[in-house]
Parts: sequence; structure tokens; C-alpha cells
Amino acid sequence: MNLRLLMNNLKNILHSFVFILLMLGMVNSGSAQKSIRDSAIIIPHIDLVYSFQLPAGDLVNRFGFYHTIGGAFYVKDRKGFVYGFDGQVQFGDQLKEDPITNFTTSNNQVINGDGNYATMKGSMRGFRFTGQFGKVFNILSPNPNSGLKVIVGAGFWQHRIRVEDTENKVAQVKFPYQNGYDRMTNGFMLTEFVGYQFFSESRLVNFYFGVEFNQGFTKNRRKYNFSEKRRDDRSRLDLSYGFKLGWVIPMYRRAPKEFYYN
Repeated sequence: MNLRLLMNNLKNILHSFVFILLMLGMVNSGSAQKSIRDSAIIIPHIDLVYSFQLPAGDLVNRFGFYHTIGGAFYVKDRKGFVYGFDGQVQFGDQLKEDPITNFTTSNNQVINGDGNYATMKGSMRGFRFTGQFGKVFNILSPNPNSGLKVIVGAGFWQHRIRVEDTENKVAQVKFPYQNGYDRMTNGFMLTEFVGYQFFSESRLVNFYFGVEFNQGFTKNRRKYNFSEKRRDDRSRLDLSYGFKLGWVIPMYRRAPKEFYYN
């Protein structure tokens, strides 16, 4: 299956998944007026997500630690099952692999078009999107909607090396040649999360935190690596793990407060 067909299939699956989740959220918005404190209820929610990741597997030879930020949409049902999807961008400046060795000097410098030493920077850039499924177990929780959260998911992961010439005077890394240096790599991924989910009566104090593990079954998608003077078509196992934190914005109707009169 070629990459374009894979991407189209993933987009179609994602669109269908979003539609189902939105329908669940619409049904819930008209009926969920119970108290989080007293009852397990359906809770659609939007999450703002941050994670700190450490690489392993083949990825550790290319990058050091990196960060991710992104968003997610989930629906938690009355039995604690969770359905959703997330998308994150990845960035970091801990680069271990040097993709421009073919035009550096003996002292590892780059000469620009003016004959001076260029200021070069290398960094990580990437993104991922996954569909996810899991459960919130009512363990060590103050209400029936909080507790131990376990999630598994699958999707698409891409990362590359960003080679930056800060003065824009190095012809080798300008368009269209930069593709020969960025090592763009992507493929299918799996992800797992174990942590703690907290929902409160307040819309401002809802969150989760825990550890995440990622496995990417990827390949370099460029036709040629200039510095290595060859095509890299090896299969990779890119791994990462780290701490993940999500700030949750629930989308449900709170139960009306009860008033008593003598």
C-alpha cells in the first residue's frame, strides 16, 4: 500500500470516528444533567495536552529528549469506557544525527555563499495523530467518574530533522535540496497510556496525568540521503516514553442546584 493511499484511508477512518463521537456528544448534551459527584455520566471533553518524551529504539540514535503539545477529543461513557482521538506536534533541539556531513569542513563548520562560517541549527520536528480506546477505573477516586485511566491507540507518526541556516546563505539547504537532508520518516504507530483522571463539578479543575509509551513502525520516505550518498529504505522501530499531562474541558450540562424552603 503506498503512502498516499494509507493517508487517505486514515483520513476516512478519522472522519468517521469524529462523526460518531460528535453524535455521542450531541445525545449527551441533551440528557446528561446528573451530578459528577453522585453518578457516572457520559462526558465528552476536549483536552489540551503536553508531554515530555525520551527516545528509545532507533529514535535514540537521531534525537534526544523532546516535547509534544496538542489536543484531543474524548467521550467517557457511563461504564467508564473512553473513546477518542488526539493530534500532537513534536519539537526539540537535541539532535544526535548529523545530516550535512557531506559539505562540512574538517573542523565541522559550514562555509556560506559569502565565504564565511555559517550559523547552522538542527532540531526535531514531527507530528502524530491516533484513534484511542480505554477505560477509567473507579479506583482511589472522589467520585464515580474519576480514577485510574488506561488507554491504547493506533495511528500515524512522522518526524524529521529540521536543518536551519539562520542567515539563509547556504545554497545546499535551500529549496529544493533540503529534502535530501531532513530524513523525513513516518509510518504506523501504537501508543499506550496509564495514569490518573480527575473530573470535578467545576469546569476549570479537570485533568489527567501519567506515563505514555509509543512504538513507531516507520521508514525514511526520502528518495536519497545526500550526506550518505544512498537511499535509506530500512525498516525502523522508533520508540519513546515519557510523562503526559492533559487539561480537560468537559462539555456537559451540569445538574441544577437544589434549593429548599421552609
